[in-house]
Amino acid sequence: PFKKDFFDAVVANHLLFYLSDLPLGLSEIARVLKKSGVFYASTYGKSHMKEINELAQEFDSRIRLSTTFLPEQFGKENGKEILSRYFDDVERFDYTDTLIIDQAKPVVDYIVSCHGNQNEILSGRLHEFYEFVRTKIENQGSITVTKEACLFIAQNKKTIK
Repeated sequence: PFKKDFFDAVVANHLLFYLSDLPLGLSEIARVLKKSGVFYASTYGKSHMKEINELAQEFDSRIRLSTTFLPEQFGKENGKEILSRYFDDVERFDYTDTLIIDQAKPVVDYIVSCHGNQNEILSGRLHEFYEFVRTKIENQGSITVTKEACLFIAQNKKTIK
């Protein structure tokens, strides 16, 4: 519903990988962004929080925390190539960090909140899973989780083909 060349900036914060039609979404962003506008898109890489997935699968190898591997849709590794089809001057700024987890409940709560198949597998086994995570943290002192994210900044809209 927005006019062409309407916005000075558009922000997509960890969301492009959820679009069912990414080319259509990016075409629309390019359309509504002014010629001098800037597009900011954050995402994460293939190693982002990999230890959470590994922990869940160590408990039960059938667990998948997401129905699709989101960084393959739009991630650190392929984002510049994808955005370059719609924008010139695409830059990537990496953010690498770690998360130190020393409590089981937040990890279990996060895993249960994910949109994969873990709820059906963990149904009736939640206490067992909590104890598994608690024991692992107790034995190791903590769980270190990789945070691998980035920000793409794109400018100078191309002519949409």
